[in-house]
Amino acid sequence: MELVTVACIALNRIGSANAAGFGYARHRRQQFFTEVADGDVDTLRQKVIEVAEANGEQEGVLHSLEHAQNLGFPPGQTVFDVQGLTTQYSEPYAACVVFPALKVAGVPGPHPLLFRIYRLHLGVASRSRTAC
Repeated sequence: MELVTVACIALNRIGSANAAGFGYARHRRQQFFTEVADGDVDTLRQKVIEVAEANGEQEGVLHSLEHAQNLGFPPGQTVFDVQGLTTQYSEPYAACVVFPALKVAGVPGPHPLLFRIYRLHLGVASRSRTAC
């Protein structure tokens, strides 16, 4: 077992970063758990871009992804936002929660980075608006 840093990344509108604002495009909402080096804002930003592009967001459209104010989210969450070319969204593009976890090596699964996560401490209220 190994103690690692895990980020839960909630992508609220995959596919919206390059939206031109015509009609109501379908956006996907999905959550991902991934191991990160640390909880630094720049590290999380890079991981959000990597995960979004791996799950359908066009490559390069998140170059203007910015760290946003944490309004309406519990303390401890890191929020990122990017607006469409001609569309303003009320919901941020992504919200992240970083926490320590135990990584158990050798867990079988289809994904090479699959590991079991045992949350040690998450410090967010269960009824709050949380990333994960």
